[in-house]
Amino acid sequence: MKNNTYIKRMMFSYLPILFLTISVLIFIFITILNELNVRNAIQANKVTTEYIGNMMDNTLKTIDTDARKLIETNMDLQAFLDSPSDRLLNYTASNLLSDMMVQHNLIDSVYFYRVKDKQVLDQSKIRPLDVFPDRSVITELLEQPYPLNWSSPRVKKGSNEEDLAIKVITLGRKIPINTGSLGYIVINVKVDALSKFIDEMIDRNLTNAQIFDEQHVPFLLDVAFASSDKGVHAEVVSDYTGWTYQTEIKGGKFYSILLNGGVFWIFAILCAILLAIASTFYVTRRNYKPIEAILHRIDRFSTTIKPADFKNDKNEFAFIDQAIERLITNNMAFQEKQQEDSTIRRQQFLQSLLNGEYETEKEIWVQEREHYALKEGTHFVVAILEMDHYVRFCLKYNQKDQSLFKFVVSSVVVEFAEQHKQQIMIEWIAKNRLVILYMSEEEQDIEHNLLKLTEQIRSWIADQLDFTVTFGIGTATNAALVSRSLQEATHAVNRKVTLGINQIIDTVEVQEGSSGEWFSYLQWIQSVVRQVRQAESGWQEHLVNLFQEMRSQQLPKEDIDRLLHYLIFQLERELEGIMPEIGKYWSSSLKPELLLAMEQSDTIDQIETSYRHGIEQMVGQLLELSQNRRHHVLMKEIRSFVAENFTDPNLSLTFLSDRFQVNSKYLSQLFKEEIGENFSDFLISLRMEYAKQLLTETKENVQDISEKTGYTSSISFSRVFKKWVGMSPGQYRDSQQ
Repeated sequence: MKNNTYIKRMMFSYLPILFLTISVLIFIFITILNELNVRNAIQANKVTTEYIGNMMDNTLKTIDTDARKLIETNMDLQAFLDSPSDRLLNYTASNLLSDMMVQHNLIDSVYFYRVKDKQVLDQSKIRPLDVFPDRSVITELLEQPYPLNWSSPRVKKGSNEEDLAIKVITLGRKIPINTGSLGYIVINVKVDALSKFIDEMIDRNLTNAQIFDEQHVPFLLDVAFASSDKGVHAEVVSDYTGWTYQTEIKGGKFYSILLNGGVFWIFAILCAILLAIASTFYVTRRNYKPIEAILHRIDRFSTTIKPADFKNDKNEFAFIDQAIERLITNNMAFQEKQQEDSTIRRQQFLQSLLNGEYETEKEIWVQEREHYALKEGTHFVVAILEMDHYVRFCLKYNQKDQSLFKFVVSSVVVEFAEQHKQQIMIEWIAKNRLVILYMSEEEQDIEHNLLKLTEQIRSWIADQLDFTVTFGIGTATNAALVSRSLQEATHAVNRKVTLGINQIIDTVEVQEGSSGEWFSYLQWIQSVVRQVRQAESGWQEHLVNLFQEMRSQQLPKEDIDRLLHYLIFQLERELEGIMPEIGKYWSSSLKPELLLAMEQSDTIDQIETSYRHGIEQMVGQLLELSQNRRHHVLMKEIRSFVAENFTDPNLSLTFLSDRFQVNSKYLSQLFKEEIGENFSDFLISLRMEYAKQLLTETKENVQDISEKTGYTSSISFSRVFKKWVGMSPGQYRDSQQ
């Protein structure tokens, strides 16, 4: 050989080992230099931990101090606890709670407990202790002779029963401080708020921080320390709360290695580097000797036969590489062609049997029967495997994973059949359905054997995969009637909507329900629609009866869909024009949700749950809108009265309260909610518009116009007009001329 390029490639292939060895040496040197920096970083971490502990204690102490000051100095609070039936004091006390939450953004909720009548007041309303959702904490406070400081994290229910439970820490104080004879104040702080408070002091990308209570239970469950080495942790125990504040620098395991490493490891790494270098040369020389002999033989052969593109002395492996590649390519093409032809032939044979086409083409049937080694008089049974919850399956996995799982299912079916020496053909006839053609020379026990096979397949899939399948089994038949067995298997698997999923449904066991008797179904549907329209409570019972009857009659999927489409049609017709809000909710949310439930649900239980939940939400909205409309009618009447009498100088919120028998504070709230502005602004806007009309269309003086618009003083009128319009009445009149 004139050019030994192979040995050169081998030598250069080992250069990465040498490069890695040198890199390790550099890494050791840098590690030694960085050890001092690591210790400085750990010291800085300790300072950060002390800072976090001090800031947290100071914040909680401030909340505690303000609560004590409120207890000791606020006379309105004392009056509230002494006067159980005074609504004004209830409102004043509620404002105290709101003010405290505004002052301290960490506070999630705060409420007073009044001993005299066992009532609890929070920011929304006052209620008895036995119906207050978070009553357990007050009960514990009543049992403790000396309330402790801030509690460990606990789960707090919302102020309403439907609110979600959250994780908080709690501070309870007696009122008065020493006796608690009047009541208690309870302050809750979200654990999430403490986490955000800590996040403002540290960078989570660099540092982990955790709080532990006195039993060393962590506050923040989503924070875990990567290293268990205490050397890279810093912790401070609070004198105020007894909590432990602990921080860790990200990459703590690496820092532990830097701190705990010794000279022994450095010496071992150096030895490994030397061994790697020596091994590189030894392995190269040893591996090249047998290869060198082979290359001499290739060289002698390639000098006599070379392809046109083979360049002299450039690559001694080009010839053999091309030959091997050509051999592999031809072999793979041959195998693919053979496998493709076999697959197409099997698919055509199976489709012809399922369609009943071999009954008239006897010659083709005989050829195919001999090809697949089927004897005369072979019996057939069709089974259909259907994947349950297929929509959920498609949403969970991408297209590649779906194909992989289907391949696994097909392989499992074939493998179990081969284990029992049973002859089958399979083919995916739909995205979620695999047809299995079971063939046997003996008619006796053919269906029983197929049931045993499908049960093994079903059990294996349920145990090993995260989805299930349902089988429909037809009856045994000859080759001419395989299509009938397919129809029976299809009909059986369609019954899973009422019979349930993850099972085997045999055509012989399926009893035909009286699906033709629709009168009782229509009656229940009409009852459900009528009572939903009137927001009555009896619709649930009729809906349950409707679904129960469909179960008992074992209706197929198509009949159930037909009935539920009729239910949707009747609901849409009844709800049309009832309320704009309900109509919008029905068309944009509930109707698509009900249709989607029919399409995606595999069992009638799932459909029933979706329908009951969706209709319950709509009935709740109907009740709420009906309640709000009563307020709307009242405000419409009050607004009309104000628009007709805004020139009356005596018109005020108190006047309206007396006339319409509505609390003035509640009336002010209704004005803000229904009209979008408070009463005074609404009244001024009416008067100013009328004043601008008089200034433009008449020549009356300002004094007369002020009296006509409801002001007793022209000075007050001019001041309000200039503030509202931006110029005096005289300037406005001049600007309009």
